[in-house]
Amino acid sequence: MNEAAIKDAKPVVTMHAPVKEDLNWYGNSTVVCVISDFYPENIKVKWLKNQVETTLNTLTDKASLTANQKYIVSSYITVSKNDWNENNVYSCVVDHPATGFHEIKNLSKSETCEIPPSSGVIQVTVVPPSYETIYLDKKAKLTCIISNMVTEDGLEVSWYERETRTKIKDIVVENAVWQSGVYSVKAIATVCADDWLKNTFECVVNHNELASPRKEILAKDNGQEPMKPTVLLYPPHQDELNRKEKVTLTCLVRGFFPKDIFVMWTSNDEVQDRNFMTTQPMEEPSYSSKKTYLIYSTLTVNFEDWSSGRSYTCLVAHESLKQQAIQKSIDKTIGKPTNVNVSLFMSDTC
Repeated sequence: MNEAAIKDAKPVVTMHAPVKEDLNWYGNSTVVCVISDFYPENIKVKWLKNQVETTLNTLTDKASLTANQKYIVSSYITVSKNDWNENNVYSCVVDHPATGFHEIKNLSKSETCEIPPSSGVIQVTVVPPSYETIYLDKKAKLTCIISNMVTEDGLEVSWYERETRTKIKDIVVENAVWQSGVYSVKAIATVCADDWLKNTFECVVNHNELASPRKEILAKDNGQEPMKPTVLLYPPHQDELNRKEKVTLTCLVRGFFPKDIFVMWTSNDEVQDRNFMTTQPMEEPSYSSKKTYLIYSTLTVNFEDWSSGRSYTCLVAHESLKQQAIQKSIDKTIGKPTNVNVSLFMSDTC
């Protein structure tokens, strides 16, 4: 499509609250600001906390061109559990010079209409394993969350393989978490990755507050054939290079299904476990019946390390790749990513 024929388009701005489970279990999460359907690419995003501009714990991705020839970008601010519960107001400020667009979107805990569970009604939720544990360990961790308990006394949790009624022996029940006058507990069962792919599992909860056992079923969703991801790796922006301080590498992963995926950064065969951030999967616009997702992962490195020619690799593991992973590497000397490489699983058979 001829870019000259594309009309300028104003952005659509949406805000997304932090994930409650992340706040409860990890103590922090992210508020996400998604800016979509705009053209041309140049856009400005900044964050306010209680009406004061802040750059602390913020990150804005590089804009991506979508199938409808318009751009989408996501911006993030990491918030602590205490800050969120104190009802601090987070504001995403968006300016799009080409269309004269200016908008401020606000979000706080009170604006999310979060309704606490009714006391005395125990809730049981099952959570599927992350592909990170499947890739790294060849094992699947099945999580059963029992929440809204007045007391943890009398709680019994079991996991079963449903068809054979085989009880899973490898199960860990974590210490109870108390919040807002009620308790929550996680019971995590570990099974082989191959078993997760083909079997159905059941979490059974007994408690003095329940008239009868609660049972929740967990199985892999096989409704659509897996689709392999496309991995695009981008070098630092020239503006960052000119400042000669920190630079950002961006790994765009798109076109995959299901949405669970694992991304890891390495350099000189060493895992880069700091100064990186990976977004949650976002559903892509689609003109077919097939659903696909995209994510961004960014790695921030010292300008001196990048200038020295040090190589950085974005590794992507996904169900569609079977027992393999896609790798793309980049450094200053080549100026663009290497061809896609493939590596085997990193652990022994379960």
